[in-house]
Amino acid sequence: MLSPVIPKFQTLELGPGLNRVAPNFTTLDHARQCWSLESLMGERGLMLGFIGDIWQSVSVRRILWLERHAHTLMRGGVNLGLLICDQPHMLYGFYVSSPTPPPFPLLADEKRDIHKMFNMMQYPGMVMIDRQHIVRHKWLVPDDRVWPRIQDLLDVTENF
Repeated sequence: MLSPVIPKFQTLELGPGLNRVAPNFTTLDHARQCWSLESLMGERGLMLGFIGDIWQSVSVRRILWLERHAHTLMRGGVNLGLLICDQPHMLYGFYVSSPTPPPFPLLADEKRDIHKMFNMMQYPGMVMIDRQHIVRHKWLVPDDRVWPRIQDLLDVTENF
């Protein structure tokens, strides 16, 4: 039996439509603070990540990678938010157990409603949204990869 083809980093068929307005949403973070698309937005845009359960080893690796590179993106005026398919109290447990808490909100998407709104149910990934709330780029990432290279992310943000 043939195994399904998994996209490497980007595909036009899956995920949110490029050059379309991103759907608005509200959700709670690890501290039960309410966030919306607008409140997450940086002066030049938003890098929104989508992952599964917070305690999966691949999710932990992705969070640690984002922690390490968050300031590079944020210095360029791009904020980060990470949507995780868990309840706020699970995200809080991760947050307080981390030796260096993430400098970005861990956002609860327990019922995967926001994942569905962005059509990000099948694979973890990242979506780059500009200040006008337009989806400018997306990456779908298979489980054997953490995220795209930081330089690939920075190259996209330079075009805003």
